Amino acid sequence: AYVKAQLSAIRLNGLHGIHLSPPSGFLRGIDVLGEPLFNQIVLSCRQYCKTHDRLPDLVSPRTFTEKQLLFKFFGPVAQQYCPSDKLRSVAFAPRSVCGLFQIPNRPFIMDAPTLPDNGAVPPGPWFFKSNHGSGTNQRIFYPLSSDDRATLQETARDWLTKTHGQKMSLWWYGMMPRNVYLEQDLGNLNRDAPDWKFFVFNGKVEIFQVDVDRSGDHVQTIYDRNGKFLNTTLYYKSGPPVPMPDDLDVMIRIAEGIGRNFDFIRVDMFRHDGAIILGEIGLVPNGASSSVKDFALDLRLGLAWRAPWMGKVLPGYPAGHYGRLELSDIE
Repeated sequence: AYVKAQLSAIRLNGLHGIHLSPPSGFLRGIDVLGEPLFNQIVLSCRQYCKTHDRLPDLVSPRTFTEKQLLFKFFGPVAQQYCPSDKLRSVAFAPRSVCGLFQIPNRPFIMDAPTLPDNGAVPPGPWFFKSNHGSGTNQRIFYPLSSDDRATLQETARDWLTKTHGQKMSLWWYGMMPRNVYLEQDLGNLNRDAPDWKFFVFNGKVEIFQVDVDRSGDHVQTIYDRNGKFLNTTLYYKSGPPVPMPDDLDVMIRIAEGIGRNFDFIRVDMFRHDGAIILGEIGLVPNGASSSVKDFALDLRLGLAWRAPWMGKVLPGYPAGHYGRLELSDIE
């Protein structure tokens, strides 16, 4: 009944572009999901209520997590290149920042459940990943035994045949070409490399997080745009602040260069041998299924997110900030 009332108010008031066509070259959940749309919204609201202990406001959202949930159904996603595609997200980096970062070494990209021969891959640790999902990554060691190879090929087959995020209405994952690939291990001594994640709203970094030892004692610390430690909690427990790199300003420039094309995006980076390595970029971190532990932070991020597709929407509205992107920027 709550969701029906919320959707009725959205339709009655013409909110979130519900009566408008999406911008050219983009799709929204309301365009793709068809008959299951109502059930998908109900499911997402139930999950939200379970993790947040409150119902989401879909009519006048204020918090970051409410707007994340709303994005899944009303936010426009590019058709040609999906930002969440780990192999192709670099397409959204404008030329002005492309020389400031590297992409990880990926010697083999495959569209079938196979792995390269032992002689074709240098010995040592690698990450085996898929491009079209979350959590589909595994540290492996070359050379592979025959048993390990068989197990990994079954894993690859599973990854290639399943669509990520269907229960969470992350419909754009179903639009992606599907690949598995090998990627260099950026960590040390079997420990994960620290992961720097920048939350960019309307082209400006509001906060960033640093995740350390994600496979072990996971600590996640939060900072403002200037690198000032914030004594707050996002998704995981906090800890002592980490040292800021000398080129933090370069990382900010990269994040904001990519973020100029979105009303919200999370840009992930790593550091390796003095270089900045671009990771993935995220439309809806955690699928809007995890709560922000600090409500004040949830509200702060929500207030920073101003989107042309949200609320009262004018015909011909732009898809986020894609209007700033020159076609020549995408290669």
